[in-house]
Amino acid sequence: MSKVSGIALSLMLALPAGAAFAADDWTANLMVDEKNPTAVYKPLPVGAVSKPWQLCVAFPHMKDAYYVAKDYGIVKEAQRQGVGATIMAANGYNDIAGQIQQIEDCVAAGGNAVLVNAVSKTGLNGLIEELARKKVPVLDLGNGVTSDKIAAAALAQYYYAGNTAGKYLAQTFPAGSGKKKMVWLAGPAGSQWVEDAVKGMKDAIKGSDVDLVKVIYGDTGKATQMKLLEDALQTYPDLTIIGGVAPAIEGAMEIVKERGLKDKKLIAFYSTPPIEQAVRDGIVMATVNDNNLLGSRISVDQAIRLLEGKLEVKVASRKFDIIDGKNVNTYDRTTLLAPADFKPVFKVDPPKK
Repeated sequence: MSKVSGIALSLMLALPAGAAFAADDWTANLMVDEKNPTAVYKPLPVGAVSKPWQLCVAFPHMKDAYYVAKDYGIVKEAQRQGVGATIMAANGYNDIAGQIQQIEDCVAAGGNAVLVNAVSKTGLNGLIEELARKKVPVLDLGNGVTSDKIAAAALAQYYYAGNTAGKYLAQTFPAGSGKKKMVWLAGPAGSQWVEDAVKGMKDAIKGSDVDLVKVIYGDTGKATQMKLLEDALQTYPDLTIIGGVAPAIEGAMEIVKERGLKDKKLIAFYSTPPIEQAVRDGIVMATVNDNNLLGSRISVDQAIRLLEGKLEVKVASRKFDIIDGKNVNTYDRTTLLAPADFKPVFKVDPPKK
């Protein structure tokens, strides 16, 4: 766990490029450790950049609302700070070669720094080291890589995403309440965030009446997740709890409705608009808020600070919270989800002088 104490967070919401920026301040906690989540992060003010830096931003895909929200955060912070960004999406977590090629092309076209949600915890290490030798900083947007050449990270430590969901389950189904069988649709095998979330969940449910019968791995596409869940329901017809990635739970909502499986309890360890609405409607028992959108804004600020020689927080670890029926209408969704009418943007041009 990183030590990030005593730093104030005051992020400003961005207006479209070329418009006047209003100081609409808000704060969000970082994690210093699990018992003291009080550190906060302060970005550079508008007008602090010395030149219109060009950022290369690489995502695994743009096929679900989670990455659309991350895109929105990149766009808004790049606009607020007056820098350019080229935003790229690979063809999924199996597309290591595609993500590497996209990054190489962007840097060759003049990119000054790379922000990456890596498709693999090890597959990009060679490229990261090569770019470090060329003095092009690479920042981890949150998925996790094993390279020690990462220049900075805006991490969502997904151990705590799984752990937060697991604690909610353990509190809901404590020892002695009656055994409840669960499958966990974890996401793509080999991704650091997936493995971390599984470990966190397993640690949290120890001693409870949640009986984890299977961890199931697969691409985060909704169709893939639905097929995996259908197979699991055949193998384990007496399941009570279905947990895991947001697309899996979105698919589970459809399957449960079609089959009339009203006894199934659903929980996600990260959030999308359909999941949030399902919590509001009582269809999903809970989901985890990883302050996803905020993480993108922090990463843009870290990149600019690196380029300007002003980096203060090398590792910014975001806090996790449960969203359930008690707080779904009151939590601050501006840290998590893009506006409903936002469409993915792949290019941000710095303002013309």
